[in-house]
Amino acid sequence: MSSNSLNKPGVIAACAALLLFAALAMTANVRKAHWHTIAWVTPSPDERTLTATFTVYGPKDGDGRFCWEVTDTEVQESLSQVTIGVQMSNPCAPLLSWGTIKLPDNGRRFDVQLHLRAPLRGRTVIEKESRQEIEVVRPDEG
Repeated sequence: MSSNSLNKPGVIAACAALLLFAALAMTANVRKAHWHTIAWVTPSPDERTLTATFTVYGPKDGDGRFCWEVTDTEVQESLSQVTIGVQMSNPCAPLLSWGTIKLPDNGRRFDVQLHLRAPLRGRTVIEKESRQEIEVVRPDEG
């Protein structure tokens, strides 16, 4: 391609359109489920169920319904640890939005029960996505 062909108005317009499309695609937010950060877990008295507690933020829909919902959970157990995850989705969010999503400060506490095959018995609880240890809060400790 010669340098003359790059100076044609049609080529310049096509390149500008491609650059604009690429910039818009990089700033688009697509509604999808994601693994949520868990604040703490509370074991049941028999330690076979963990209640994962966390806060979600988001607007209510037109009917006043808080829109977040659990779409998936995961529990992986070994002798020394339990890895858990809770996947959330907001079906009220636009399918595609542009720019930064601003979260309101009207957080809502969520508690999700996760069932274990064996009692927790001192095993470390790890968050699936971050791989960080999650605090275990026992009801009789305060």
